[in-house]
This record gives sequence, structure tokens and C-alpha cells, in this order.
Amino acid sequence: MSGKSNALTFKANERILCFHGPLLYEAKVMKAEMWDGSDPEAPDPGPHYFVHYKGWKQTWDEWVDESRALKFNEENLAKQKALRLAALQASKKKTIVLATKHASKADSES
Repeated sequence: MSGKSNALTFKANERILCFHGPLLYEAKVMKAEMWDGSDPEAPDPGPHYFVHYKGWKQTWDEWVDESRALKFNEENLAKQKALRLAALQASKKKTIVLATKHASKADSES
């Protein structure tokens, strides 16, 4: 959900998918609030959600704006899976490149 609307899309206790970095994780909305931008510690106006990531320690609980939250549905679960696969493939490519560089450096030193 993007944009700054005047309505809360999600409610307390709702299961959602939430971006944390480039990936989506299952989370639970603990609190839902509309921020007006008057609080210096919460400057961005619009809907905000205090989320708990499933399986994570409470120390990771955080306030997120609506741009980071998605409905928990089949379409967004597919998006979560695609992002995870893309990250895994990127990680494998990075590992291969680093291994190749390491091998080239070792060959040049011998």
C-alpha cells in the first residue's frame, strides 16, 4: 500500500507482510495509528503500524509507515517468495565472484 491516505489500511492483531530491508517478512500489527506530523519524534504524517515480526525477538518490533506494509494474501506471498529467491541468487553470484577473485589472487601470488 503506498501513498498517504487518511484511513488506516490495517488494524491491530492483523497478520501482514512487512518489508525489513529488501525482503518481506510475516508480521503482526500490534498498534495502528494515524500520525499528524506534529510530534518531532514521529515527523512523517500518515498511517503507521507498530509491528512484531513472526519468530523474531521483540527487540526487532518497530513502527513502520504504510509503504512498508502489504496485505497478507496469495499475491503478496508470491512477491515475498520472488524477493527471497532473487536475494538468494544475488548472494550466490556474489559468493562466486568473491571466490573467483580469491582464486585469481592466489594464482598470481604463486
